[in-house]
Amino acid sequence: MPSWLDKINADPLEWLLNSNPWTRYRTLTNLLDYSEEHPEVIKTRKDLIEHEKIIKLAKETHEWITVAPTRNNDPKICYYKLRMLADFGLKHTDLGLNKTISKATAHIIDGMFAARGTVPERPKKGQKYENPDLSADVWHSSPCNSPLITYVLLALGYQNKQVLESIDVLKNRWNSKSGWFCHFFFVESQFKKLQIGCPIAGLMALDVFSLIAGLKNSEFAKNAFEPLKFHYEFGNTLYYFGRSKKFWSFKYPFVWYNALYLADVLTRYPIFKEEALVKELINWILESQTSDGKFKPTSIYMEYKGWDFGNKKEVSPWISFLCYRILKQYFELE
Repeated sequence: MPSWLDKINADPLEWLLNSNPWTRYRTLTNLLDYSEEHPEVIKTRKDLIEHEKIIKLAKETHEWITVAPTRNNDPKICYYKLRMLADFGLKHTDLGLNKTISKATAHIIDGMFAARGTVPERPKKGQKYENPDLSADVWHSSPCNSPLITYVLLALGYQNKQVLESIDVLKNRWNSKSGWFCHFFFVESQFKKLQIGCPIAGLMALDVFSLIAGLKNSEFAKNAFEPLKFHYEFGNTLYYFGRSKKFWSFKYPFVWYNALYLADVLTRYPIFKEEALVKELINWILESQTSDGKFKPTSIYMEYKGWDFGNKKEVSPWISFLCYRILKQYFELE
């Protein structure tokens, strides 16, 4: 079996281990497979939790969603920040995150975790559109926020009856290829024509299913993959999701639909290893490395300009780590 290191132009491990605490911690545990009891892991995790950027990020999640987002791909939304902390290796017991979690699990609709805001509705004929009160105590669940919250809770090591129920509900929402679809008025006409689920909804469902061993080879996972496969074969914009330069970007955090996010999730699944979409993603990563086997962000969120993945002029340890982990996941799939 080829090693992911065989695919890289130069061994990057020393560089990663001399970078920031979040990259160092994940390199030790995900690439080198050190146990949590290893002295170096213990030390690095302490550095991670005590880092000023991590402390600030954790504090920013504590109020949860005080104002309804005006768009789902806003990197300032606190559940994306909570996801970052989970990606870096924090647990629900760290830095007061239990306070955040108690608020994240306080609003449940039809068995799924809800976000503040109203479901978009088409203005009636002759009526003027009125901006909603973004601070109103109104909540909704949707395919592109509820599964994300479930995933983050699981990744933080938090599991209770509510989380388990949300997994069961999500499974039932993906008992067909059309899956859980928002049916918002601005995409309803295309859905009626194509009868296929939403790519980002399928991707977020796969994010959740990847953490449950019994679901990684399930019909629910296969159904959630169908919109991604369809979009690849369709070759055009699907429900406002394209496959242009914006899609092919090394961009973090995983706020919205792009190639790096797809690769990170899909390479966790042995059942998708031979899919053309997955092979395309792997080839894109391999062909994008620098001469010394590193990776640069090609797009950034200004919210995170001070982070290592927020500078397009420099190679990023964290973006590089994500690419290496993707390659490791793919080449070690059985």
